[in-house]
Amino acid sequence: MQREDVLRAFEALGARLGPRTEIVVAGGSALVLLGVVDRSTADADAVASHPKLSTFAQEVAAVADDLDMAPTWVNDGVTAYRDLPADFASRTVLLGTFGQLTVRVLGREDLIIMKIAASRPRDLDDLRALAPTADELAFVARQLPRINSLSPRDALRMQLYLEQRGPTPERP
Repeated sequence: MQREDVLRAFEALGARLGPRTEIVVAGGSALVLLGVVDRSTADADAVASHPKLSTFAQEVAAVADDLDMAPTWVNDGVTAYRDLPADFASRTVLLGTFGQLTVRVLGREDLIIMKIAASRPRDLDDLRALAPTADELAFVARQLPRINSLSPRDALRMQLYLEQRGPTPERP
């Protein structure tokens, strides 16, 4: 899906929903929606939603059917990999309101945290596109002890990335 496809799907979903619903999008789909990268995305990764995504899964499936999209075009599978500080919601960015659906996107700092933790080749490409500033990398470094869900392997990846790219006394 291209950015326009995802936005059209959000419009269709928002038209189907009853009470106000909010999702927070993460991952590569967030970067596509923010215009940081120009590529297609397989889905919209919902790192959080209110109410739970399962309560409006039928509407998501109906939109998928209407627009000839994968039934999991929006899903919360990324929550299994959500290595984020507890206060991530305070840094989200409003993408827009689509009928009854409000879509927010993770803030840059939290996207950087997730991309460093994953460290797959595409994530490293995404990090290059994000071009984290020294302040953003310093923020990430301060968050490491606060991220309870961080696996030791992911913590090591983040620590190595920060040591190689982050601010140091020699490299502000």
